[in-house]
Amino acid sequence: MKPLRAVFLDIGDTVMRPNPSWEHVYAIAFEEYGMHVEIDDLRGALRRAYHHGGWGFSDGFEPTEETSFARTMEIDRLALSELGIGPMPEAFFRRLSELFLVTSHWHIFPDVLPVLDALCDRGLVIGAVSNWVWQLPELMHSLNLVRHFDFIAASARIGFEKPNPEIFQWALREAQCAPSEVIHVGDHLDADVLGALGVGISPVLIDRRDRFTASDVPDGTRLIRSLAELLPIVDQRLAVASHA
Repeated sequence: MKPLRAVFLDIGDTVMRPNPSWEHVYAIAFEEYGMHVEIDDLRGALRRAYHHGGWGFSDGFEPTEETSFARTMEIDRLALSELGIGPMPEAFFRRLSELFLVTSHWHIFPDVLPVLDALCDRGLVIGAVSNWVWQLPELMHSLNLVRHFDFIAASARIGFEKPNPEIFQWALREAQCAPSEVIHVGDHLDADVLGALGVGISPVLIDRRDRFTASDVPDGTRLIRSLAELLPIVDQRLAVASHA
């Protein structure tokens, strides 16, 4: 077994989540437009619209800021039309993008910063590999998270989204690591677990909302409920390598 050299982390529902939720931030935008939307209905529509936590692209796409906005607006409009809302003007979606950059609209899970510090202390490369819109680096900078990461692979800026192997291959090149030297942590079975397995990276499924059991994950995939549970897995890999 090759020594562990890097840990890749998904961002949404792994490192942080909207405060108090994705749909509540949408509700703020609707309120500014004098509209009321039922939170539960909105939650369901958004979950159905966004595949793998992303845009549902199986192939590559143009990695530009305008492509990012246009695709997000398209999917949001589909979700809202399911609820009989719209069509909303482009300005609504521009405002929605602004609201998702407000730092108070984000909650960093309390286990994250201690774990990031611990991974850094172990000399590991730390990369963000996430299906996210263009502004992820700016958001992480505003939240004082960016300093903990050696690189940020936001799908909108790479031109591929998980589980496509290309975004993982990009991250491997940035980390200068072989797949067998990396652990990837994320909350999606398909995007994170199957995506990582597809390129030979060891996956860890983080389940902060008790959605899965051990029988739900592929053999060899570790299931954790908090990021703190990652450290024993990391240390086990480091210990095995040191005695190899």
